[in-house]
Amino acid sequence: MKQLKNILLISGSGRNCGKTTLACHLIGQLAKEGVVFGLKITPHFHLTGRGQQLLAEGDGFRIFRETDRGSGKDSTRMLKAGAGEVYFIQSTDEHLTEVYEHLKNLLPPGVPVVCESGAFAAVFSPGLHLLVKGPRADESKQSYRRNLEKADFILTQQDFSLTGAGFQVDFKGNGWTIQKTQNDQIRRSA
Repeated sequence: MKQLKNILLISGSGRNCGKTTLACHLIGQLAKEGVVFGLKITPHFHLTGRGQQLLAEGDGFRIFRETDRGSGKDSTRMLKAGAGEVYFIQSTDEHLTEVYEHLKNLLPPGVPVVCESGAFAAVFSPGLHLLVKGPRADESKQSYRRNLEKADFILTQQDFSLTGAGFQVDFKGNGWTIQKTQNDQIRRSA
């Protein structure tokens, strides 16, 4: 399994559990220190708007650069939060390795990347993996069960809010640090 130390992965227990809210908080923190990139990876293929510039596509994947700052899409929210670049990726799980071959030409080495994806950890080992467990966790999802085992930290919505993360992340060189700033609720996964 290829290790990608500069990637902070956010996975979750399902839809609307707070993954993008957390990603945007962390992008905002990291952007104060320098350049940070955002990735939104979804297995769902749907129409995109004029704000997504198609960069690459193949059988089972499409990679877009997000340029739309006006919509409420997750990738737009990442851009508004301070990411220097955001890539929106539609990909089946089987094509994530091929997607990475394209991404490594787009992502500068050593730059922190905040990635929201449920499938990423099946193929790659991120530098830090945060899992957001919502109140209605979908225990039937294989990716969620797999990510529960792999996550470095399991968070609930009480660990962060609409206005802040409650903890600070930093990326220096090839490693991530995480430090509490509000309460004692952030915990390492089992």
